[in-house]
Amino acid sequence: LTLAGSTYTMENLFSNDRLLDYPKRLNRLRFATSMLFIVLFIPLCVISFQGYQQYKRDLLTQYEQQAGKITDQINRRLFKRAALANAIPVDAFDYYQTLYNPVTGEITKALSPLTNIESFTRFKGHLGYFQRSENGQLNSPVWPSSSVANDRQLQAKEYSKALENRRLLAMDIFQIINSSAELTEILDKAQPTTHNKFDVLLTVPDYYVFYRAVNVIDQIKVQGYVLHRKDYLTDLILDVGHFTPLNIQLAMEVKQDTNQAFNFIHSTDEQGQIAIEQPETLSSEKTELNIGQTRLNWPYKDYVISYSTSALKLDTTTLYSIALMFTLLVVLSMGCYGMYFLGKRHLILAEQRLNFVSSVSHELKTPLTSIRMYAEMLKSDMVISNENKKDYYEFIHSESERLSRLIDNILQLSSLNRQQNNVKLQYTELTVLADIIRSKISSMLENSGFELVINYNVNDPEKTCLLVDLDAFSQVIINITDNAIKFFDENIIKDDSRKKIDVTFSAHPTNTNSVMLEIRDYGIG
Repeated sequence: LTLAGSTYTMENLFSNDRLLDYPKRLNRLRFATSMLFIVLFIPLCVISFQGYQQYKRDLLTQYEQQAGKITDQINRRLFKRAALANAIPVDAFDYYQTLYNPVTGEITKALSPLTNIESFTRFKGHLGYFQRSENGQLNSPVWPSSSVANDRQLQAKEYSKALENRRLLAMDIFQIINSSAELTEILDKAQPTTHNKFDVLLTVPDYYVFYRAVNVIDQIKVQGYVLHRKDYLTDLILDVGHFTPLNIQLAMEVKQDTNQAFNFIHSTDEQGQIAIEQPETLSSEKTELNIGQTRLNWPYKDYVISYSTSALKLDTTTLYSIALMFTLLVVLSMGCYGMYFLGKRHLILAEQRLNFVSSVSHELKTPLTSIRMYAEMLKSDMVISNENKKDYYEFIHSESERLSRLIDNILQLSSLNRQQNNVKLQYTELTVLADIIRSKISSMLENSGFELVINYNVNDPEKTCLLVDLDAFSQVIINITDNAIKFFDENIIKDDSRKKIDVTFSAHPTNTNSVMLEIRDYGIG
């Protein structure tokens, strides 16, 4: 792992070298934090991804089941309608039915139930029934004879609207039957069967022609009915779709082996209202997810329904799960960054302490050496003059005070390790604080030739009380003064008037309950 321009290894990470400098320790912290983040982040991402993939598989299975329900309903209705057609009596294809009364022995004629147009027009695409006799004559239950185009019994001018509709239906059926020579040949060769079930002819374009050969009073007749493929199947799908509620938007492409296709979009709104659209083509947005395809049962086995839908619809539980996983990733990132940030602060603090201890150690040697040297000279009676002895005593006293200040700084640093500093606040008059400043730094100022100037920009300083910790306040003043004196370079600054320290108490510009303390020196900056 390369961090901050240097290569870091596991050996460096677990090294017990206590002499590492700050950059190396910072790199160690970065490496440890990065490894922790990677170790936690990758498994969490893998778990999230696998969970989402499993959810997609489960949801796709649910979609497939719902699509299967539609296909089952369509096939069930196809079978039911075929069964109803097979149950039609053989004598119902004539315009009139012959009815025998066993009580009176009378034979009467009555209209066939198939003459009622509503019996087959309730299904869109169901054009009607037909019957073909052995001599090739066609008739339909909706019209009394085969001479539809020019019927002498009913002239065109006398046709009512109802009769005209019947005539047009019969003409359409006869034209479809006569349009295919193959169909005519099949009808000529049809032989009666015992089950009287309809077979289907698939060679007529756009139509299904169902037929069966039956014996009617020792005559072989071919009976059947005609369906318009697309209209009949579209009506069936719409009928099924309006009674099949789904919780997804489902796109259906009904495609024939001849590549003829028609489309549906099934959707249910929040109120449970079902809507079915019939677009010319399906857009890619509606078919992002392919669910599968199924082939319809007889007689529509050459049709395949392809199911698809738009992007996965996430339920509330899944949205909560995704939000939770995202929250965990954010918390993990913030936690690792927070750990790195806190570790870096500790490293900086530790580096500052080391630098301070190193600096203080050097500072301690100077006064100790001077005190020891002058003490040895006084002890050995090498100094005879009383004036020189007095100067030596003053020097030893000054260096001891300096040494005390250095020790106080070290103690102040050690107190930073405590979780809570013991601060003793008390109300103190402003003038008393000024006196404390003079007493604490007067000897330092006199020995170095500095002057102290205290200014008051506060109303009634004698009556102004401040809440302070006197020990901490004194330490701050001593440290600042010591730095000001220490870094005043007389070789550069040759102006004795600048050897002074200004202490100013002034009212805070925004907080009326606070006093601002400003300390200024005139050194090199």
